[in-house]
Amino acid sequence: MQNIKQAENTSVPNVVPEQIEFAKKRTQRLSLIESISSACMFGFGDNYFAPFALFLNAGNQAMAILGTLPPAIGSLAQIIGASIAERMGKRKPIIVIFVFLQALCYLPLFWIPFFFRSIGLTSMIIMATLCAFCINLTGPPWLSMMSDVVPETKRGRYFAMRLRFWVVAIILSMVGGGIILWWCNLKNFTWLGFGIIFTTAAAARIYSSYLLNLHYDPPFNPSKEDYFSFWDFIRKTPQSNFAKFTLAVASINGLTNIAGPFFSVYMLRDLNWNYIQFTVNTIGFLVGQLVFISWWGMMCDRHGNRSVLIATSLIIPLIPLPWAFLKSFSLLMCLQFISGSVWSGFNLAASNFILDACTPKKRPRATSYYTAVNSFFSLIAGSVIGAFLAEHLVSDYNFGFMHITFISSLPAVFIVSGILRFIPAILIMPYLKEVRETEPIKPAQILWRFTTGEPIFSQLQQLVNLLSAPIKRINGSDNQESAD
Repeated sequence: MQNIKQAENTSVPNVVPEQIEFAKKRTQRLSLIESISSACMFGFGDNYFAPFALFLNAGNQAMAILGTLPPAIGSLAQIIGASIAERMGKRKPIIVIFVFLQALCYLPLFWIPFFFRSIGLTSMIIMATLCAFCINLTGPPWLSMMSDVVPETKRGRYFAMRLRFWVVAIILSMVGGGIILWWCNLKNFTWLGFGIIFTTAAAARIYSSYLLNLHYDPPFNPSKEDYFSFWDFIRKTPQSNFAKFTLAVASINGLTNIAGPFFSVYMLRDLNWNYIQFTVNTIGFLVGQLVFISWWGMMCDRHGNRSVLIATSLIIPLIPLPWAFLKSFSLLMCLQFISGSVWSGFNLAASNFILDACTPKKRPRATSYYTAVNSFFSLIAGSVIGAFLAEHLVSDYNFGFMHITFISSLPAVFIVSGILRFIPAILIMPYLKEVRETEPIKPAQILWRFTTGEPIFSQLQQLVNLLSAPIKRINGSDNQESAD
């Protein structure tokens, strides 16, 4: 801890590179631990916002608002967070304070609806939005700080490893939360179940605040030349590679969000799944991320982020289509596994692209603008387009010789969302440029390697190597003793 404080204090003349390197490596280890507490916050907290809203009798419009308003407010928070970091010249204090404030938001999120039922749903959405405000405000400072801590050549593998820690922890916490809710609902103590999981989420987030306070925050002194307004960012879209990237990713995320807020409604209301089934299905998505994320990290480091973005964006439009026709729990869980495997590559490549495309001092503001555009697209798509389609589309369709009857209007929403996702994938993504020197590869080659199971075989090979390492060490010791 003393080495970290000395490394952060640039006024101390005897700070040596060894201390800075030690502080960075320690922070990388701490961040892995912090990812676990952060995942527990999400697994016990954010993941059950939608079920809690449905428990409070939320309709389609309310679910659309819950799915899009928090990200929209969060995008504004990111711009605020970037501005505060630039003015302060420090990032860690902002992160620690607002992570702690986010933890406190989980308590009224539960207790206000418990004591004041008439305003329960409204207050729940407001507190969920405040949670999003706090965590998003820390986003640009955290990403900027960690990009200065993790070497450029190791970012893909490091953040893939961090995500694996996060996924394992979130799976365990979601299972725990699902069992608690299932048992409490069985005993007619559903309120108690939600109280337990949201309190646990708050405790986990408080521990995150403690761990983040131990991180090393490298010197950060942006100048006026590093500032650029949101209008500058928008105005340069035709010429700027990063602006085109933002438009492409925001379009895919926005069109995805036409259907996104309604999957929880479809599972819990239309398919009549219980909390255990809902949780297990969500875990399928996370297991897909866990299995494939290391392979995607390797692909990003070796071949660049552009090819991974293009390859995954061509699969993403296909994901929601089977949801319109399948009702089998096991088949939909397999579909979630595939979805997680694809989205993990897309999100990892998008995050790494931001780090590669922006200089360290411009990174917080560029990240905030990127998030603002994404959230605006998601808000319009979810709250306006998605909610309109969910309310006005019908469940019966006649195509001359063929008659299709869906369980509700939501499967039609899923189909519309999937078809529209092809537009940015085909018209914008191919025109992105890779921003660093990498080994060239065609997106079609990535898709071939992905569909032939290379990521799974590589994971099995890593597992075999891990299990065989102790045996090799033992054999090596025996051979050494024989030689002696």
